[in-house]
Amino acid sequence: MPRPTRGPRKRTVPSRTRRDAPPSLGRRLLGHPFAKFLTVAALAVVCAALLVAALVLFNYDRQAARYDLSAVERLPRESTVTDATGTFLGYLHGENVGEPVPLDQVSPYFLKALVAREDSRFRRHHGIDHYGLVRAWLRNFREKRTVQGGSTLTMQLTRMTYGLSGRNMQRKLLEMAIARRIEKRYSKDEILGHYVNRVFLGTGMNGVEQAAQGYFGKTASELSLSESAMIAGVIRAPNGFSPFRNYDAALREMRSTLERMTKEGLVTRQEATAAASERPIVLPQERWMEILRREAKISERTHLLRLVEERVRELLPSLAGVGGLSIRTTFDSRLQAAAEAAVAARLDELEGSPGYPHPRFAEHGGGDPAYLQASAVVLENHSGAIRAMIGGRRFGHSEFNRATQSRRPMGSVFKPLVYGAAFERGLFPGMAVSDAAIAPGEIEWDRSGWSPQNADGVYGGMLPVETGLIQSRNTMTVRVGEHAGIGTVLAMMEHAGLGEAERAGPTPPLYIGTVGANVRDVTSAYSVFATGGIRHRPFYIESIADLDGTVLYQHEDANYRVLSPGAAWLTSKLLQKAVAEGGTGAGLRQMGFTAPAGGKTGTTNDYEDAWFVGYASRLSGGVWIGLDQPAKIMDGAYGGRIAVPVWHDLMTAAARIGYEFENLFDPGEVVSMELCRESGLLPRESCAKAGSVYVEEVPHDLIPRRFCDRH
Repeated sequence: MPRPTRGPRKRTVPSRTRRDAPPSLGRRLLGHPFAKFLTVAALAVVCAALLVAALVLFNYDRQAARYDLSAVERLPRESTVTDATGTFLGYLHGENVGEPVPLDQVSPYFLKALVAREDSRFRRHHGIDHYGLVRAWLRNFREKRTVQGGSTLTMQLTRMTYGLSGRNMQRKLLEMAIARRIEKRYSKDEILGHYVNRVFLGTGMNGVEQAAQGYFGKTASELSLSESAMIAGVIRAPNGFSPFRNYDAALREMRSTLERMTKEGLVTRQEATAAASERPIVLPQERWMEILRREAKISERTHLLRLVEERVRELLPSLAGVGGLSIRTTFDSRLQAAAEAAVAARLDELEGSPGYPHPRFAEHGGGDPAYLQASAVVLENHSGAIRAMIGGRRFGHSEFNRATQSRRPMGSVFKPLVYGAAFERGLFPGMAVSDAAIAPGEIEWDRSGWSPQNADGVYGGMLPVETGLIQSRNTMTVRVGEHAGIGTVLAMMEHAGLGEAERAGPTPPLYIGTVGANVRDVTSAYSVFATGGIRHRPFYIESIADLDGTVLYQHEDANYRVLSPGAAWLTSKLLQKAVAEGGTGAGLRQMGFTAPAGGKTGTTNDYEDAWFVGYASRLSGGVWIGLDQPAKIMDGAYGGRIAVPVWHDLMTAAARIGYEFENLFDPGEVVSMELCRESGLLPRESCAKAGSVYVEEVPHDLIPRRFCDRH
C-alpha cells in the first residue's frame, strides 16, 4: 500500500507567555532599586504611624480607666467644706439641679430637637462620630478658627460629668476614650437620660426640667415643638442664646434647630414651618432668679474655696464635677478671720499715710485692682497643715491667689537658706567673714563682674558670720554662699520646697534672694528651722468623704529632712537674734510679741516687695505686701516696717485662740569648744599665735574632726 504523502511542513512559532512578554513601564519602575526603597520606606512610615496611634490610644484608654463611670449616674450636688474644727466654710458645686426626670417624662419633641441639634448620628455611633469629627476639623481648618467641635452627646456628657475643660488635643483624646467606655456600659437611652438631666441651659438651669420650668413655667413633658427647639438651641451658648437675655438670638437658633429636624426627618416640613412661625412666651428672668435664691445653696466665693475646688479636682477627677462630697480642710476659720482683719486694718492704715501714691482699696471701681495687695500663710510646723491663707484683699475684685500663684523676688528672706547650707558645710556663726565690697574676679565662676551693695551703702571689715544674717549684709551673705557653693545652695533651695517655684540658674544674685517664690512655699521652707530640719509638705485638705460617709481621700504626712539638726539650730539661733534688738525684725519685739520666735524681713529693690517670714514653736507664718504690677510701694516700705505688723497681729491672734508657743527646738547635746575663726576647724598652736581662736557653741552632729590647715 502506498504511503501517504505529507504536505509541506508548517513552521509553528510558539506564542509568548505573559512571563516572556517585555515588562511594562510600571513593572520596570517598580523593579528599580530606588522604587523598592520608597515602597519599603512608605510601609515603614505607615507601620510607625499605626504603632504610634496604637500607643496613643493605649495611653488614653489607660487614663480613662482612672475615671469612675458610676459618676455618670450621679447628678451634681453641692459639696460641703468645713474647717479643721468642723465649722462650715461653704459649698462647692452649689448649683440647684432639682430632681431628675425619667426619659419618658421628657417631651419627645425635645429629644428629637436635641439629637438633631447636637448629634444627628447619636443612634449610629459608639461614642465617637468619626464622620462628624472629620467634618468639624475640615471646617475649622477652612475658617482658621474653632467653629465646630465634633463632640457627640456622649462626649459632652463626659465633659460635664468629669469637669474636663480646655480646648486642646490631649483633653479631646481623653474625652473620646472615656466616651467609648460610657457607651460600653450604658444604653443609648440611659446616656440620653443622664444628659438631659445634667446639661446646662443658662442662668443656673441644669437639665431640661429646670429649663422648662424657668423659661416657660411648665414641666419637661409639656414642652411644645417650638419650645423644645428653643431650649435645644441654647446648649451651644447658654448665655449668648438665652431667651432671657437675647430673645432674637434664641428665636434664630430655634428656627435653625427646626430646619435641622426637618432635614433629619424627625418632623415634617409642615410641622417645622408652623412651629417656626411661633414666638414662645418666655417668663420673666426675675421669677426664676427668685426660685434660685430660695432653693439653691450658694456660698460667697473665696480664695480658700477656689483652692479647695482645684485640689479636689486633682485628687478625685471623676467626682469633681459631681459633688456630694464632705470635704474637711485644715483651715481654722477663727484664725482665718483674724488674718483677714489684720491684713485689712494694716493695709488701710498704709493707704491712709500722707502722700500715699497709689489707688486705694476703698476707691476701687472695677477692672484689675491697682490697689496695694497682700498675701499671708500660717501653717503648723510639725504637720504642714495650713491654718490660714490670704490670697488677696477681695476675691470678688481678683481671683488670683497671691499666696500660691504669685512669684515675687524673695529678697533677704531667702538668706537663711544660704546660711543653713553653709553651716552644713562647716561654717559657724562666730567665724570671720569680710563685709567689704565684692572685688572683680572674687567669684571665680562669675563672668559678669557683679558686685552688690549693702542696704545702707556701707561696707565693713572682717565681721562674725552671724552679723551677716542678723543685719542682712549682702556682701557677707554672698561670701557665705560661696563657702557653701552655688550648687549646694541651689540644691538646698529645691530641697526646701522652693525649686518648683522657679528653676534658677547659677548666678551670684541668687544668694541675696533675686529668685521668685510664693508665700506658701517660703513659709513651709522656714518651718524647718522650728522642727530641727524636718519639712512637712504643706496641705489644706484633711479628708474627703462621699454621701454615704465612705472616706475617699485621707491625707498622709509627707516629711523629709532638709537640714541636719545642728545646722537648723544654728540658723534658728541667728533668726531669733534677727527679731531682737539690733536685728532687721526688731519691730516684732517692740510691738510686744514675747513668745520665743525667729524670723527674717525682706525688702526688694526700690521697695517693690515687703516680706516677713517667721516661726514660733508650733506655727510658721509668712507675709508679703506689694502691688500686682511691681512698683514702688512708698518710701521706707521695708519689710520690717509694713510686713512685721501683720505677722504680729496674726500670731497674737493665734495665741489668743489657743495655739501654745513654747521653747524652740533644742538639738540636744551642745558643746562649748575652741575653733579656728578662719577655718572652723580644731585649732593648732599656730592658730592661737595668729589670734584666730575663739569659743563656739557647737551642736554634737557638727563637731569638726580635723585640725586647722590654714595656720
